[in-house]
Amino acid sequence: MRVGIVYKYDSLNVAREVADFLREAGVKAELHHIPTCSLEDCGIIVTVGGDGTILRTLQELKNPPPIFGINTGRMGILTHAEPGDYRESLLKAVNVELEVEEFMRIEARYRDVELTALNEVAILSSAQARLIEYEVVVNGRVIDSMRADGAIFSTPVGSTAYSLSAGGPIIDPYTSAICFTPVSPFRVGWRPWVFSGDREVVLRLKPLRDAVAIADGNRAVEVEAGGEVVIRKSKHPARFFRVESRLKKIAEKMRKLR
Repeated sequence: MRVGIVYKYDSLNVAREVADFLREAGVKAELHHIPTCSLEDCGIIVTVGGDGTILRTLQELKNPPPIFGINTGRMGILTHAEPGDYRESLLKAVNVELEVEEFMRIEARYRDVELTALNEVAILSSAQARLIEYEVVVNGRVIDSMRADGAIFSTPVGSTAYSLSAGGPIIDPYTSAICFTPVSPFRVGWRPWVFSGDREVVLRLKPLRDAVAIADGNRAVEVEAGGEVVIRKSKHPARFFRVESRLKKIAEKMRKLR
């Protein structure tokens, strides 16, 4: 089996240790500081970093293999182990003894550009400290319109990220849903929306000013005033090795936030 190890810049020593451990176990391991689409040919991806390293890796992969995350970051909601206790679980993953679970991603299309996100697509004003005006259209029907700094469309996994900080709900990561959370809306009494993952959601930008759509804080595309961004569930989910009681882990991480 070929294993790709993706590491963040300050975790090279841990990544080398993981590579040596796998090679001693007879596994072909290769190091990647910058993830590329060639990782799709690996049987497993090991990330050494935090949740951001996983998100950065998934940005490059249309149909990703299972990911095993070793946390050297701050949160580590998506990771499986720490640098001191990964060996037993990683060997089980390599030996196909761990179950793989899938989590939905979303796609955002603007004209001929498509962005994919595991956490969220944020559509924000491209002019600093200026509002954009937009409508949210679900399966062809306008369900909301407002002026705001922007809009966040998140997955259930991403509900604990940017959407949460903007006032959105925490959603069970095993559901199929798209959450819309406005960013600083100029309106009293607003509420987030949670749609079925099978819906097509469109943000229709009014011809007031331009915006920018950003996927997982990594890739971006400029959206012209009057443009439309189409959000839908991706055909290709993210795959992770199962961890025991993921919901409990999320709850514990949330309680530690300061």
